[in-house]
Amino acid sequence: MKNVINVLMIDNIESIKDVKQYFSIKKDSVVNIKYEAHDGIAAINLIKKYINDIDVILMDTILPSLDGLGILKFLKKENINSKIIIRSNFNNENLIRSLSLYDISFFLYKDIDKAILEERIIDSTILVNKNNEHNGANLTQGLSKLLHDLGMPSHIKGYQYIRDSIELMYNNPDTLGGITKEVYPYIAEKYNTTPSRVERAIRHAIEVSWSRGDYDLMEEIFGHSVDFDRAKPTNSEFLATITDKMALDNKVKTR
Repeated sequence: MKNVINVLMIDNIESIKDVKQYFSIKKDSVVNIKYEAHDGIAAINLIKKYINDIDVILMDTILPSLDGLGILKFLKKENINSKIIIRSNFNNENLIRSLSLYDISFFLYKDIDKAILEERIIDSTILVNKNNEHNGANLTQGLSKLLHDLGMPSHIKGYQYIRDSIELMYNNPDTLGGITKEVYPYIAEKYNTTPSRVERAIRHAIEVSWSRGDYDLMEEIFGHSVDFDRAKPTNSEFLATITDKMALDNKVKTR
């Protein structure tokens, strides 16, 4: 998850104003309603121009000039894999059936609490792509086994922090370069703690693992990236290396 989540909101003027007001008051939010469009054609023009800067598209289904379904068809045709949240009070069964054919993160009613809306926008940026969902159980199971084989006890906090961090990095490769700024804050928020405590707990778990784990397995995984006699891998080295191993292992298994 990025430090700021840039949102394109496609809706009527009143709805956009209402949502933007909530986020303007809530200064600490990572959600930024950066782009807005009041009809479908204008939305597509914005998408064409700013797609690389748009993290989430939040839109109604009933729009002037081109409806939400038309926007989804455009995204699919252009192979644009944006995170989509539908926020609408229109619950026509045929429309819902049509929308379900597309990769949409959430369907929300317009009168949903703004705090929940904010949470869902954040959640959408960390969801596993549907194409990778079948690997989710294998990832968790394989990662748990690997950490145990490395001598890491599951009852310490750092174990869970490490597992969740690796799953986040595995599903969101862009976070690999932002462990301190992105991964630690995400884990801290999830477990109601601080990033510094997350960092210390992960460091402790690695130290425990290094003192009691399988040396041959460590050699196989980490190779010459660390000196076994003098130094343990840093948190970043450990998380990145294990993430890379899980990605390679799952790639082989799913071929």
